[in-house]
Amino acid sequence: MTTAPAPSRMELPRLSTATLLLIGLNVAVWLLQVASGVPPLHPASPTLIAWGGNLPLYSLTGDTWRLLTAMFLHGGALHLGLNMLALAFTADRTEDEFGTARMLVIYVAGGVLASCASVLWSEWHATPGNPTSLLRVSVGASGAVMAQFGALLVALVVTPPRFVPLPPEQRPGVDPGLVLVVVANLAFGFFVRHVDQAAHVGGLLAGIAIGTLMAMVPAATGARAALARHGAAALLATACVGALLHFAPHERLLALRAQWPWQQASTR
Repeated sequence: MTTAPAPSRMELPRLSTATLLLIGLNVAVWLLQVASGVPPLHPASPTLIAWGGNLPLYSLTGDTWRLLTAMFLHGGALHLGLNMLALAFTADRTEDEFGTARMLVIYVAGGVLASCASVLWSEWHATPGNPTSLLRVSVGASGAVMAQFGALLVALVVTPPRFVPLPPEQRPGVDPGLVLVVVANLAFGFFVRHVDQAAHVGGLLAGIAIGTLMAMVPAATGARAALARHGAAALLATACVGALLHFAPHERLLALRAQWPWQQASTR
């Protein structure tokens, strides 16, 4: 007489508290919008602007906070769902490699730099006779998600502090499925008109830069070393925001803001 082994239970993917917190913040903002009467699937551009979307004209003329708030806004339920699915994949892997605090720093600082890249690209393409690129609102978490992926690329080369080096086959790393998702996301941006590709590419490059800062001097651990790394990431983000604002043509932008006609939204 033989007995068959009991079927194993299907285990859901583990999501850390920090990952759930980030997903919860994004979902909570969307729920607040819906509760206030915002259409759940296709919010209008003026609504996204009112809630803190990254409108380059406004971000360059006093509303710098939009560089941060835009990463927690989305252009509808589908946009939110796709970004949260990608965040669930990247945040846990980034936390496995860098730890909770560094993952959050990469997410926030990378998202801000992605917003800066979006504004810079819009400013480059605007002319006095055609300021349309400055009048498109950009929202979404994918710039921050791309920053986490950039940091994961760094972690494949440099073992971040606090973690014991493991053989390559035992490290979380970047699986082929995740690479495929990110490559498809970047490729999608080249063919869909309203995707903010500048934020995607900017977020990826920002993640590589911040991930390098977070992985430097692996032997240096402890509170002082962590503070130095976090401070360096904050300094990088602050310097980029400062440079963006310093070189903007303020007089022309303020005059345009006084009479701006908003255009259609761009989402990322």
